[in-house]
Amino acid sequence: MERELQDGEPNKQQKERESDEVKFQYYIVYGKGKAYGSPEATTEAFKKFAEVLKKYNVELVLWGGPFGTTEDCVYVLKADVENYQSLFGKPDYMEANPIESGQRTNMVLVP
Repeated sequence: MERELQDGEPNKQQKERESDEVKFQYYIVYGKGKAYGSPEATTEAFKKFAEVLKKYNVELVLWGGPFGTTEDCVYVLKADVENYQSLFGKPDYMEANPIESGQRTNMVLVP
């Protein structure tokens, strides 16, 4: 017999449902990038950006320049949707974000 649950503790059925859920996990972000002046400065800016993201449990998976789009900057993040959404409005994220305008995101579902 299952023991009595504490307040807020998920039961076995809830845990099974959560493990079967499809969740947003990757975020492909495009936009007009900031001008850093050199490839080295751009690389350093993305290293700084990755450090800021870590504070919010978000991983910078890769970054670069997209092909065949009007945007000149793209990066891919990995995080739970709550952590991704928590970035917006954070001053350190806004300052470190290499995209200065026209940001748009494609969200990728993962089982």
